[in-house]
Amino acid sequence: MGGGYYQGDVAERSRSTSEDHFVHTARMAEAPVEERRCHNSLNPFLVVRECCDNPQHPDTTPIAVMLDVTRSRGKDAREVYKKLPMFIGQIHLRNYAPDPEVCFSAVGDAYYDRAPFQVGQYESDNRLDTDLANVWLEEGGGGTGQESYELGAYFFARHTKLDCLKRGKKGILFIFGDEGFYPVADAGQIHRIFGERLQRDVMSKNIFEELQVKYETYLIFPRATWEQRRADIDEEIKQRVTDAGGMYADVDIRFSLIWNNHNDLDLHVKTPAGHHIYYGSKRAPCSGELDVDRNVRGETDKPVENTRWARGKGRRGNYEVWVENYNFHESNHAATDFKVEIEINGKVQHFSGKTPQGKTHDASRVEVGTFFYDPEEREKEAKPDKRYEAYNDDKIKAQWAKVLPSEHILMIDNAKAGVDIMLGVLALTNGTRTLPEYLKDMKERDQTDQRVEEVRNSLANLAELVCAKQVKVDLPEGKTAYGKRKTAYDEKRARSKRL
Repeated sequence: MGGGYYQGDVAERSRSTSEDHFVHTARMAEAPVEERRCHNSLNPFLVVRECCDNPQHPDTTPIAVMLDVTRSRGKDAREVYKKLPMFIGQIHLRNYAPDPEVCFSAVGDAYYDRAPFQVGQYESDNRLDTDLANVWLEEGGGGTGQESYELGAYFFARHTKLDCLKRGKKGILFIFGDEGFYPVADAGQIHRIFGERLQRDVMSKNIFEELQVKYETYLIFPRATWEQRRADIDEEIKQRVTDAGGMYADVDIRFSLIWNNHNDLDLHVKTPAGHHIYYGSKRAPCSGELDVDRNVRGETDKPVENTRWARGKGRRGNYEVWVENYNFHESNHAATDFKVEIEINGKVQHFSGKTPQGKTHDASRVEVGTFFYDPEEREKEAKPDKRYEAYNDDKIKAQWAKVLPSEHILMIDNAKAGVDIMLGVLALTNGTRTLPEYLKDMKERDQTDQRVEEVRNSLANLAELVCAKQVKVDLPEGKTAYGKRKTAYDEKRARSKRL
């Protein structure tokens, strides 16, 4: 695609007159309700996205932006949309990159989300607004500390065509993300999402190696506090339960089931006294109650069921839990991924499972487990458990450092700095600005001193790497050009040839 020029005044008018952004809906023939789904223009199934030179833009610079649209990062897309006129305008005004063509994509979790990858065309005009506004902010995710970034990498590595490669130039890919990626690109997911059949799964590290033959790839990683991480992990189930009128807090025992389609899954619990709590018997003499039972008629694609004992009502003993698929409300009788959150005495754990394809009632039964409750052993203090370990910033950064140069992992404190970081990368890597010159540009467009300092810190290592690649510097013994102690990696970079 491509061609044409971005008109900032047109973009501003579209933002002031339209509110129908990021909320794509479609009425499905097989369902009696309106549901959200991937917009047809962003469907990655059997498509290739092309960035081609043309008479208007003979020296194209492919700029791909992959936005994490799960719960923790869904707001980033709105921020990029708001700043898109400034982003394009600054590239042209400051000559940060020749003939920019931008492709927006969105990534979620292929194990849990309905639209785990969405991708627009490479465009240079106001069709960019349309592509970005058509992104569905599903705000799902699986609560595992991983999202399907490896599938996004697979698409850009194997399903894009770039004319710049003929000129010895790579595209640029920015990934907005704050979690790890799955270690394997699943062949089944690749077939379902992209329409491509593979004989076997592909290791994610191999995909990222292949990706970087075509694209200089950067991770824009917003830091988060422990409290923010925990809130993001817990929020999805909590919100579904409370929105449906169920009891989430102040419980001795709670079993909450969520899934992401219109099928009617059921939560079953057998109590120590042998009472069976389920849709046919929602209350038990032991005070246990199924207080939320969704999708009897397939009314939502974000359903929940919740069985709980209020504080002081739990009875000592074993509680057996399982899940069944009562009925299909969707024409595709595929397996349904689900998650159960178990809270016993204040300690929370998760179970992920999948109902059998084409099965219902007893034939679809999936055991969650048996859990022991003792009212004398209530947790005195809430402590982090293993389900949060994958959300540690250092662990996430370490995984990305195995597939990207460390200078390409750009940490920021405020997600609003993301567009400033993208502009800075373009300015530095295309040789049109040094870091001090780019920071001066930021001040000229009235960015705060705090924002300028944040960008300086984030881009410092990349600026040093770019300098080392471009100019051979005669360094004093034991020092780098920035006055730091020289390392073995610095020695290697200092020996690089003048371009």
